Amino acid sequence: CSRSEYLTTSSRIVTPTMTCWPEDAPDSIEKCSVVFEKGLCVAINGKDVDPLSAMRLANEIGGRNALGMANAMENRVIGTKSRGVYEAPGMDLLGYCLSQ
Repeated sequence: CSRSEYLTTSSRIVTPTMTCWPEDAPDSIEKCSVVFEKGLCVAINGKDVDPLSAMRLANEIGGRNALGMANAMENRVIGTKSRGVYEAPGMDLLGYCLSQ
Protein backbone atom coordinates (compact mmCIF):
# COMPACT_ATOMS: atom_id res chain seq x y z
CA CYS A 1 0.00 0.00 0.00
CA SER A 2 1.59 3.30 -1.05
CA ARG A 3 1.29 6.57 0.88
CA SER A 4 -1.00 7.99 -1.81
CA GLU A 5 -3.69 5.46 -0.93
CA TYR A 6 -4.35 6.96 2.51
CA LEU A 7 -7.03 9.66 2.68
CA THR A 8 -4.94 11.51 5.25
CA THR A 9 -2.04 11.87 2.80
CA SER A 10 -1.97 15.32 1.24
CA SER A 11 -1.89 15.80 -2.52
CA ARG A 12 1.42 17.57 -1.85
CA ILE A 13 3.22 14.27 -2.44
CA VAL A 14 2.86 15.14 -6.14
CA THR A 15 5.20 17.55 -7.90
CA PRO A 16 3.16 19.71 -10.28
CA THR A 17 4.30 19.65 -13.91
CA MET A 18 1.77 22.00 -15.55
CA THR A 19 0.81 24.25 -12.66
CA CYS A 20 2.27 25.33 -9.35
CA TRP A 21 1.23 25.43 -5.72
CA PRO A 22 -0.60 28.66 -4.76
CA GLU A 23 2.27 29.90 -2.60
CA ASP A 24 4.58 29.62 -5.63
CA ALA A 25 2.29 31.74 -7.84
CA PRO A 26 2.95 35.46 -8.31
CA ASP A 27 1.57 37.76 -5.62
CA SER A 28 0.22 40.16 -8.24
CA ILE A 29 -2.94 39.63 -10.27
CA GLU A 30 -2.41 38.74 -13.92
CA LYS A 31 -5.25 39.90 -16.13
CA CYS A 32 -5.90 38.22 -19.44
CA SER A 33 -8.53 38.61 -22.13
CA VAL A 34 -10.11 35.66 -23.89
CA VAL A 35 -12.40 35.93 -26.92
CA PHE A 36 -14.83 33.17 -27.88
CA GLU A 37 -16.78 32.77 -31.11
CA LYS A 38 -19.49 30.10 -31.23
CA GLY A 39 -17.99 28.56 -28.07
CA LEU A 40 -14.45 28.33 -29.47
CA CYS A 41 -11.53 30.33 -28.10
CA VAL A 42 -10.25 32.49 -30.97
CA ALA A 43 -7.99 34.98 -29.18
CA ILE A 44 -6.05 35.28 -25.93
CA ASN A 45 -4.57 38.62 -24.88
CA GLY A 46 -5.25 40.03 -28.34
CA LYS A 47 -3.44 37.22 -30.15
CA ASP A 48 -5.42 35.05 -32.58
CA VAL A 49 -5.21 31.37 -31.62
CA ASP A 50 -6.19 28.02 -33.09
CA PRO A 51 -7.40 25.30 -30.68
CA LEU A 52 -3.91 23.89 -30.03
CA SER A 53 -2.23 27.24 -29.46
CA ALA A 54 -5.18 28.31 -27.29
CA MET A 55 -4.61 25.34 -24.99
CA ARG A 56 -0.85 25.86 -24.90
CA LEU A 57 -1.16 29.54 -24.06
CA ALA A 58 -3.97 28.96 -21.55
CA ASN A 59 -1.86 26.24 -19.90
CA GLU A 60 1.05 28.69 -19.57
CA ILE A 61 -1.10 31.47 -18.10
CA GLY A 62 -3.15 29.21 -15.82
CA GLY A 63 -0.14 27.16 -14.77
CA ARG A 64 1.96 30.06 -13.56
CA ASN A 65 -1.05 31.31 -11.58
CA ALA A 66 -1.74 28.00 -9.79
CA LEU A 67 -4.95 27.11 -11.61
CA GLY A 68 -6.08 23.62 -12.45
CA MET A 69 -5.01 21.23 -9.68
CA ALA A 70 -7.66 18.66 -8.71
CA ASN A 71 -7.48 15.81 -6.23
CA ALA A 72 -10.04 13.05 -6.89
CA MET A 73 -11.01 9.92 -4.96
CA GLU A 74 -13.03 7.44 -6.98
CA ASN A 75 -14.81 4.16 -6.36
CA ARG A 76 -13.93 1.75 -9.15
CA VAL A 77 -16.37 -0.75 -10.64
CA ILE A 78 -14.22 -3.62 -9.35
CA GLY A 79 -14.66 -2.41 -5.76
CA THR A 80 -11.38 -0.61 -5.22
CA LYS A 81 -10.75 3.04 -4.53
CA SER A 82 -8.52 5.09 -6.77
CA ARG A 83 -6.96 8.45 -6.08
CA GLY A 84 -5.59 10.82 -8.67
CA VAL A 85 -4.13 14.29 -8.69
CA TYR A 86 -4.90 15.89 -12.02
CA GLU A 87 -3.62 19.09 -13.65
CA ALA A 88 -5.54 21.09 -16.25
CA PRO A 89 -4.68 24.78 -15.84
CA GLY A 90 -5.67 25.73 -19.38
CA MET A 91 -9.03 24.01 -19.14
CA ASP A 92 -9.73 25.73 -15.82
CA LEU A 93 -8.87 29.12 -17.28
CA LEU A 94 -10.84 28.67 -20.51
CA GLY A 95 -13.79 27.05 -18.74
CA TYR A 96 -14.02 29.93 -16.28
CA CYS A 97 -13.75 32.53 -19.04
CA LEU A 98 -16.42 30.80 -21.14
CA SER A 99 -18.83 30.75 -18.19
CA GLN A 100 -18.57 34.51 -17.66
